[in-house]
Amino acid sequence: MFRPMHPEKVYVTEDVYADPRAVARVERMMSAVVGAQAERVSYAELNEIAATRWKNVKRWGETADPRDPDWVLTMGKFWSDEQKAAFRQQYPNLRTRDMWGFQTVIWRPDGELDWRENRRGCICQSAWQLHTIMGCPFRCAYCGLGGLNRILVNIEEFVEHLDEVCERKPVQSLYKWDNQSDVSCFEPEYGASKLLVEYFARKPDKYLEIYTGKSDNIDDLLSLDHRGKTIIQWSISARTQSTVMEPESATWEQRVEAAHKCQEAGYTVRYRFSPIVPVRDWKAENAELIERIFARSKPDVISLCPFGWMDAESTRQVLDFSLLDPQFVAAMEASAPFLKARGFTAGGGHPIPHDARAYMLKFLIDEIRKHSQTIPISLCLETVEMWALFGRELGMPMNPDRKGTYYCNCGPMSTPDSDFCTKGVTPGKSWFPPQQ
Repeated sequence: MFRPMHPEKVYVTEDVYADPRAVARVERMMSAVVGAQAERVSYAELNEIAATRWKNVKRWGETADPRDPDWVLTMGKFWSDEQKAAFRQQYPNLRTRDMWGFQTVIWRPDGELDWRENRRGCICQSAWQLHTIMGCPFRCAYCGLGGLNRILVNIEEFVEHLDEVCERKPVQSLYKWDNQSDVSCFEPEYGASKLLVEYFARKPDKYLEIYTGKSDNIDDLLSLDHRGKTIIQWSISARTQSTVMEPESATWEQRVEAAHKCQEAGYTVRYRFSPIVPVRDWKAENAELIERIFARSKPDVISLCPFGWMDAESTRQVLDFSLLDPQFVAAMEASAPFLKARGFTAGGGHPIPHDARAYMLKFLIDEIRKHSQTIPISLCLETVEMWALFGRELGMPMNPDRKGTYYCNCGPMSTPDSDFCTKGVTPGKSWFPPQQ
């Protein structure tokens, strides 16, 4: 693991012990744990524990005395809807972090029109995505995934079900794993990366994308026979954000060096500036970061995602506003009642108002274009209005009436053999790939 783990409690559900492969995984993972012992529990017992222990999990920035999250090691369940409904009814407190173990694969509906309308125009793309861990040991101030890490340990069984997953939507070619955690934190003891990489290496026309996030713990990946079928995605942030606001994570330099190592090992590497927080010296720091990215790696796409999933009041509870650019603070506070009236709830739109986000995005796009005129740049979880403003400049405008028509970090058809990757983009020219 990226360091020894110090969870206060480790609970292992009793069904794990019926699978020798899962037991072996638990034993490997516990070798990296200091202090806590694995406690075997029934689901009834875990349901009682959950009622109080994880009732109010706060964001890291609201936690006065942060510690490593508890662990719940359990089995992913490939059951019928009727079986799942009965289990939920019997153990309702296991909803937190899906301790039921049902979210092995979920449909991301983010490209559907009703999803977009509910979020007042926020744009994304729908896809099936893979999940085995919910919760993260990093302590990013704005993140709510602390307190508890739910980890599925029957990965061999998980892989055995991937064929049927790939058959659900045959046109989908990219499968992201896992955006509910920085999964590389738990390797190599977890041993899931190897199994998934090897599965997709043998799967025609399908690619795995590992959400490495803010980790640089990637050495276990370097010797795997991925055959060019695995993409590694980093969430990247500049100096102040990566060191002050994202404690326990790898620094910006360490993330870029990890990407360099993976690229040397033949992987496709990608960066998602996420979330982009406007610190006091954000221009100079991001220019420094972008220069470093292109000096040490050759990403095939960069996505830009401004901070945007809580309102200004909630943001003040988790971020030290003295670290932020005063002009952005003033813009957030002045626009707060209007953004609330507009009804933004998630993704782009708040707490940073449109014009301030556009100013920030314009700077980042221009800096990236100094190093590459053809690399695809996408906007992540942004509004229709922002796509309308920058679409032609990015070289791949978003038409809200079409789906799957732009290249991004985790779009379902955003693979290295796409025309966007092999030919690049032409800023100022509208170019849509063939309709899928």
